[in-house]
Parts: sequence; structure tokens; C-alpha cells
Amino acid sequence: MQKIVKVLTLVFVCLVLCFPMIQSTFKIFPENYDLHGSFAISKDTVLNSDTWFEKVYQEKQESYLNENFGFRNFLVRLNNQMDFSFYDDFHVNDVFMGKNDYLFSYGFYRGYSGKSFKGDHYTDSIFQKIEELNERLVKKNKKLLVCFTPCKESFMPEYLPDTCYKKIGEKSYYNNYRKKLSASKIPFLDYNNYFQQIKKTAPHPLFTQGAVHWTTYGAYLALDSLLKRVSAEINKKVNLIRFKSIQLSDSPKYSDDDISEAMNLLRNVNSEKLAYPEVDYVYSNDSCYKPKVLIIGDSFYYGLNNTWIPMQFFSKESYFLYYFKSAIPYDTKKSDIPIADFNLTKELENTDMVILFFSIGTLHGFPYGATDMINNL
Repeated sequence: MQKIVKVLTLVFVCLVLCFPMIQSTFKIFPENYDLHGSFAISKDTVLNSDTWFEKVYQEKQESYLNENFGFRNFLVRLNNQMDFSFYDDFHVNDVFMGKNDYLFSYGFYRGYSGKSFKGDHYTDSIFQKIEELNERLVKKNKKLLVCFTPCKESFMPEYLPDTCYKKIGEKSYYNNYRKKLSASKIPFLDYNNYFQQIKKTAPHPLFTQGAVHWTTYGAYLALDSLLKRVSAEINKKVNLIRFKSIQLSDSPKYSDDDISEAMNLLRNVNSEKLAYPEVDYVYSNDSCYKPKVLIIGDSFYYGLNNTWIPMQFFSKESYFLYYFKSAIPYDTKKSDIPIADFNLTKELENTDMVILFFSIGTLHGFPYGATDMINNL
């Protein structure tokens, strides 16, 4: 009897060890566990005398097989899930764990906490350039609008670890710029203050556990405010949105799990119902003016762009200058342009408004070269 048990155990172990190879060859079971994130994918190689004797085939084939055996993606997710569930460990850069499984960004936290603050003299010099940019634009009959958005660290500091600094310092980029903008004639839209005001009354989450950016619902609220402000500043009828209905979902969509998705777990970190608005347009598009805007901003603006509404309400000649490094056109037939090849002088000629759109977590580099436009006006 013991001999039979040993033989059966041996057979079972061999089957377990061979099963990934059998699966990769015959695809017995469907595999629906794609991996997300940034990583290099090894490609299969060809066996011939050159690749064999130069050891190219062996190395490339080993890499390829390590990434393409049966159930590989499932096993990667299982390993990541165990690390996360038992050890609070995850394999994503620039992210740390807060309370109640809330994930935060080291980069945004450093900007929010004021740890990278360079001093009053630095913000004074930057603000002088912003005032000069505003004056140049006004002389050209154009508008400047500065928008500061919350970051997750500023919006819900109560979920930061106890070891973290949880209050925006009096000496911080946000407080310094906010005071200067509030006392100036430069149009200013403070989403951080607005989101704090509606934090307790908002019917749906504005930030999620598994993302570092605001929710799709939060982005729609921000877009609604932006369109109204643009229309008021340029004194022209720009189309607006109104919420038609709200679809609730247990599963996050779009970028509402941008970090959780990159963690490649078996189950999503988010535990809240999330809201996805369906909107109506207030006016007929044909009856509205479509302003040309140049938006210089960070990744928080992507939430607005991803609704596709700005592409319909703003001119196709508009651009989103991501961190002032590349110009993303609103005309989908055009390709992105490196900022070095972007003709700022030409594009500014018929621009209605320049919008600076940055979160509290990225103000250490604000406005990321945007004041260079002074030389193009």
C-alpha cells in the first residue's frame, strides 16, 4: 500500500511539474490573465548554426520560455497577490501603502508635504515670470488661466501612514502660489479648495484606493468647472455639460485603478462603488464657439482629456503640452510633437487661452518651462 501511495505521489508531482509545459503546448485551458505595466517582452528566436555557436539562441530561447510557459501570467499574479496580502509588498515603483489599502505616490507626496520646497525667493521669481506671461497675453488679447488640482495625498491625508507629514506646510509651493494668485489679477481656479469643500458631501468617490489620480467622476466635475470658467473668461458661448445619469460599478474603469492594475494582482484593490457619468450637452455644438487653447499640465489633465469632451468643445487646433515636453494635438489625425519641434510663435498667434493645469504634487517644477512662451509673444 505504501508503495502505491509513493508511486501515485510521484506521478502527481511529475504531472504538476509538466503541466505548464503541456498547457503551453496544447492550450488546454483558456488564460485570461494579461499583465499590465511597462516591461520588455522577449521574442522567440530562430535556431541555425550562427545563433547556436554564438550562444544567441540559447540565451534568447531561455528568456522566451521563462515568459511563455503555461499559466505564467496567473502564477505571476498569484505571487504578487500573496506578497501584497501577507506582506504589504508590491512590485510597482514610486508607490507606498497607506491605511485601509490606500496607495499613494512618493513623488506626489514629496510635492504635497513641502519637503522639496526651495524657499520664498524661488516662488517669488517664478511668479514674476507668470505675471509677465499674463501681461504679454493680455496685450495680445489672450487669456491665461491657472488651475491647481488636489493630489490624493492632499485630498485624503488621513489615510497616509502615521509616519508621514499630513498637513500642507505654511511654507509650501501650493500655499505660496495660492496667496500670490489670489491677490493678483491672474484668473485662478483652485480645484484643491473646491474638492475639500465637497469632500464630505460628494455622493461618489473623488479618489480611489487603487489609483493616484482623481476618479472619472472627479474628472467630470473638474471639466464642468473648467468649461464654465473658460466661457466666462473669453466672454464667448462655449458648450457646457450636464449630468444625465450616473452608472455605478463595482469594477473600476478607465484610469480609476491605474496603480492597482499595474500591480498585477488576482483581485483589485478598490472596494468602493465608483461612478461613471453620462452627460448631455447644454447647447448645440454648432451654436457654440470652439476656443483654441494651449494646456500645459501634468497627468491629472489626462482624466479630462480621456472623456473626449475637450476634443469636441475646444478647437482642433488646440494642444495639450504634457509637462511642456511634448505637444499632444486635439486633431486626432495629427501626431504628437516634441516641444523642441513645436512652433510656439505660430501656435500662439490665434490662441484664445493658455491654461496651466498642475496638481499640488507637481508644483516643485511649476510651470515646467511654460514661461518660455514670453519670448514667443
